[in-house]
Amino acid sequence: MPVDDGSAAQIVGRLASRIGTYVTRYDNAREPRAVFAYTYLRLTRSLEHALAVGQPSFRDPFWVADLASSLAAEYFAAMDEIDNSIPANASERNSEEEAGELPDVIPRPWRDVYAASAGGHSYVLEDVLFAMMAHISYDLPIALRRMSARLDVQAHIADYHLMNDVLGSAIDEIQDDLASRYCRGLADLDRLFTRQDELFTNYGIRVARGMAWFNFERLSDPLAAAAAERSIQASAGAFIAQVRAPDDWKLRIALQAARILIPARRQWPAPDTGQQA
Repeated sequence: MPVDDGSAAQIVGRLASRIGTYVTRYDNAREPRAVFAYTYLRLTRSLEHALAVGQPSFRDPFWVADLASSLAAEYFAAMDEIDNSIPANASERNSEEEAGELPDVIPRPWRDVYAASAGGHSYVLEDVLFAMMAHISYDLPIALRRMSARLDVQAHIADYHLMNDVLGSAIDEIQDDLASRYCRGLADLDRLFTRQDELFTNYGIRVARGMAWFNFERLSDPLAAAAAERSIQASAGAFIAQVRAPDDWKLRIALQAARILIPARRQWPAPDTGQQA
């Protein structure tokens, strides 16, 4: 995606404003996708601020803005395709039935995430974890590969890792804001999901984005591309299965019992407040 006119911070700021429209739309519809949209909005605002103040000192701020734009384009395309494919009344959705009917133009990871969260049976923490996995493990290597067709992505690995620092450092505050906005029992859900929520941490963000870079390199190698494509296509679904049905049978039974005892409750912000962050 070509970089627009304006400073790098302004470019990312416009992206954040557009993401905010998705937050508003999904909040008003009481749609589970609002949780990740809000997380994504906050992460993007953190990157905008870092670019505006020059801390950290990126070697090529416009490349950073370009990557943010290319990555957001993958998210926008997937969400718009889902929005165009589901019933207007989100409260009447049936997850399995509708996920099966979603067109193949929607990447498989996002179809898997939609199936896991639709129908009102997901937890807030699942809504953010599953979507974050799809966005980082699938969208990010795809965005990097598309960018590599017009510029040398490898030359910007230092800025890529500085982005990891910015995004990882923002996670703790975002977790607190998510709890206040959607689920005041988020800390209790941390205990429910034990170690399976590590993705939603400073360390987890860095590791996941490091793996995304590795998969981008695999996609760029003709001998490894097919296997890499299969891997990133299956990544979100495999993660969802591990969270909901872990290999350890004792943990699996404990989680099933906990799901019966702990309702997937959440609260919603007042209408039309989604872009505020």
